[in-house]
Amino acid sequence: MLTAALLALAACSGSIKSAEIDVAPPGAALTEPCSPPVALPDRALTQAEVEVRWARDRVDLLDCGKRHAALADHAGRLGAALSGEGAQ
Repeated sequence: MLTAALLALAACSGSIKSAEIDVAPPGAALTEPCSPPVALPDRALTQAEVEVRWARDRVDLLDCGKRHAALADHAGRLGAALSGEGAQ
């Protein structure tokens, strides 16, 4: 029984390709959490204060979106490499 199993495994060895796959983790910047929204004081804000806080939130949101896209790209390339689609 054991001999038959070993022979079956040996027969399959030629059908499995071995490849070098880069499984480096994503850069630390890509895994940083996104900035939370700007804290608002418990009082009425002037128009200038609203604009400054709104602009800060927009910049942080755009940065977070870029990092998310780069992290998704990294995951997609890793998945393609593991599935053999990224093999050269």
